[in-house]
Amino acid sequence: MRETIVKVVDVCKSFANNGVQNHVLNGVSLELYKEDFTVIMGPSGAGKSTLLYSISGMDRITSGEVYFGDSEISKLKESEMASLRRTEFGFIFQQMHLVSNLTLFENVSVPGYVSKTRKVSQVNTRANELLEQVNLTEQVKRMPSQVSGGEQQRAAIARALINEPKIIFADEPTGALNRKNSNDVMNLLTNINRQGQTIVMVTHDMKAAIHGNRILYLSDGSICGELSLPPYEEEDRKKRETQLNAWLSSMEW
Repeated sequence: MRETIVKVVDVCKSFANNGVQNHVLNGVSLELYKEDFTVIMGPSGAGKSTLLYSISGMDRITSGEVYFGDSEISKLKESEMASLRRTEFGFIFQQMHLVSNLTLFENVSVPGYVSKTRKVSQVNTRANELLEQVNLTEQVKRMPSQVSGGEQQRAAIARALINEPKIIFADEPTGALNRKNSNDVMNLLTNINRQGQTIVMVTHDMKAAIHGNRILYLSDGSICGELSLPPYEEEDRKKRETQLNAWLSSMEW
């Protein structure tokens, strides 16, 4: 039996716009499982990123409950939620948000210093190991402006992993990349998942989505479909693309 790491119960999220409530999430309930690579897809405006931010505590929900393990995190104070995000969650975004006047090594290591869960020497060692893992050993002293977009995103992935998070939340991680860099980033995330890292990713890119083993389809703020796939293998790429494309068509994507 798969181990539940996050449980979402009847979550709603609304925004006020000129006095009118815009309902983005409409009673979403789901469970996320440890070591899964879960992908959230759906049309533009379906609420994909809102769901990701609501699950991860980056955004406050309007109603419902979100549990991380046995703890309800949807009612935590902001300071408590910030601490949880620093230590238990890792984040990857479409825009890398690297600090422009810090080297890649510094960008990766600073969140480790801030968490204060390890000695500085331990953070430095882990940062170097992660930069090697994402194939950036030769670029550690370079500034973000001195490397490619793909290299920046790989550094952002290393940064997300520095505190050994229980879950990586990724919002369109290939959205700003060309196809080659997108493939490199997705292969890296796949390898990280194979090592036991739980990943939850929002994407509109079918070639990125096929790397997941569980695809959720969100439409009008509700989950209306789910597809299970075996763990990703490169030789099955075409078969997975065909299967996912057929399923998305059935969802009227």
